[in-house]
Amino acid sequence: MGWFLVVTPLHQAAENGGLEWAAGAESSFGLPEEPPPVRQLPTVEQVLSAFREAGCHGTPWFQVTGHEPVVDLPGCPNPARCASTGGLDLGEVTLGVDGATRDEPVALNQAVTDIGFRKPSGLAVLSASVALASRAGPLLLFDDSGTCAFVVSPGDDPTNLAKHWPW
Repeated sequence: MGWFLVVTPLHQAAENGGLEWAAGAESSFGLPEEPPPVRQLPTVEQVLSAFREAGCHGTPWFQVTGHEPVVDLPGCPNPARCASTGGLDLGEVTLGVDGATRDEPVALNQAVTDIGFRKPSGLAVLSASVALASRAGPLLLFDDSGTCAFVVSPGDDPTNLAKHWPW
């Protein structure tokens, strides 16, 4: 079974009962008392830009209309040594796009409701989430076991987050 992390804008999770679920997780960090205000979802372009800004790479399990996947999400430069050298590999990346199935190509201007990472480096997901939060607002992260919930907000200090990071 593969290790899997999901990232979703916190306001999106709040609208779907995710804050209540996260509050009941075995381990949680950064959950607000009140849900954040609703805001625009990040676009595919903003998500990919945040990944590149963070220096992350991965294997896209999505296709962007009119773009080569390698242009949108760089592949791992050294798969044999990446994990052992602290590389920023996001693993296999999926995008949940508003109004599209997981099999359809997506457009750069489509809204992203959630992002999945299969077998990522924990450091890579933290780095990508810090970069994305500056564009998308607070983000809720959780793992496939449902035992951990973690919030990354714009302006959070990555060093402080790393002290509490469960992955």
